[in-house]
Amino acid sequence: MPRTAALLCIHNEAHRLPWWMAHHLALGFSALLVCDDHSTDGSRELLTQAARHYDIRIIETDAQDTDALHRREAGLNSLIQREHEHFDWMLPLAIDEYFLPTQSTLSAFFADIEQHMGAEAFLQTASIPINWCIMGLGKWHNQSLTGPIPHPRALFTTHAAENFTDHRVTRDFFRPTANQTLPNPFARLQTPPNWSKARILHDAAANSHTPQTRRYFDRNEHSFPQGQQHLSQSLTIAARLIQGLIAGECYALQNQDGLKASHNPSSKTKTPPMLARFQLCCGEAVLALHTKQHVIRLYNKEELLTETDLIPLQLLQNLDTPNIAWLYADALSPLPYIPVAAPHALHPSSLLACIALELTPQGENMRLRLRSTGQALLGDSSQHFTLKPLPQPPMPDKVDSAFQHFLAYGMSAAGLKAAIYHSRWLSPSVIGAIYAQLPAQEARSLFSPLMYRLFHNGTRS
Repeated sequence: MPRTAALLCIHNEAHRLPWWMAHHLALGFSALLVCDDHSTDGSRELLTQAARHYDIRIIETDAQDTDALHRREAGLNSLIQREHEHFDWMLPLAIDEYFLPTQSTLSAFFADIEQHMGAEAFLQTASIPINWCIMGLGKWHNQSLTGPIPHPRALFTTHAAENFTDHRVTRDFFRPTANQTLPNPFARLQTPPNWSKARILHDAAANSHTPQTRRYFDRNEHSFPQGQQHLSQSLTIAARLIQGLIAGECYALQNQDGLKASHNPSSKTKTPPMLARFQLCCGEAVLALHTKQHVIRLYNKEELLTETDLIPLQLLQNLDTPNIAWLYADALSPLPYIPVAAPHALHPSSLLACIALELTPQGENMRLRLRSTGQALLGDSSQHFTLKPLPQPPMPDKVDSAFQHFLAYGMSAAGLKAAIYHSRWLSPSVIGAIYAQLPAQEARSLFSPLMYRLFHNGTRS
């Protein structure tokens, strides 16, 4: 398999960066080479944490260069020169460009290209052009697309007609050399697009900065659900990236100067939280996670007994604050997150194995909403659940124990900070789920601005 790298230069793209990284890692790129143009929104922190788990190589642009376009192009060329010996092929992209081969993987794409060209011609070729495919906004054309949004590949599933002129722009896979510079994307404007082997899904409308350019690029002549073929794996990787970011924030908190004195164990009184466990029911049906279909919904008792891919979900309620609760699987799941919404409604803050919920009594039942976004659980605001008490097990499960541990100093920013500081282990999903329940002003003081925007972005009511 050839060694491949996707090239990217960014400035303040923290909201879209996890999706872009996750998509291209899911495709099978050997590495992501990212040039950071001195971001101030947490993009660099995201990259640094992601690089702990994946091959992501980072450089910064030259701050002395005042021409932004030249500075970023020079940064990418520096990356090529530094890394050219390590890769067979490189592909430069922008944050709103997603490579999508017709084949299921990147290695299959190159095998297909070699078979089509012939082995000798393939060895001689220096570049493989891939045409843009301009993606429209579809039913999201009236939506604000600033701040944290769901995965673009879940949102945008229509594209412009094939004769749309901008499809002729290309991004080129190229064989890197010491003297290589970025290929010219406008070199083939006289050639009609060819999507037979691959295309670059370009979210130009979503990334437009003016209403005029948004209207120009918002073309929706053709449906293209094939853009979602890597979505499931991409969401799994994105969940690991978000949880890695939470862990990194906790490590930074533990290493803060002066924190030890302000969080001396003797100065904090542990007050174990009052937590109760429930099963979520609607009539005889029970809420459960289908681990292969990556959905949660209500299943009847017979399905729960016979289908091995179902895991019932549990609700953990804070009895001291009855409107606060968390949802999690009561057995080990192969998924690193609970798919509490359809992908087109799944925000980064929901990519956790424990989900923060807000409970609202509706007679004898409860209405459940995601705390971070205000969305109704299962996407139906009329759906109400019965909370069926579960007996306390002889020993708390791992998730229950983690909540007990990180709520030991109270349900507050100061309490969570003390618990994190004194902990010898971390549970990113539990910490993220507790953080999502904190009042906005308290949450602002605990972690970075990026974390605050991800979990307290103002969309909830």
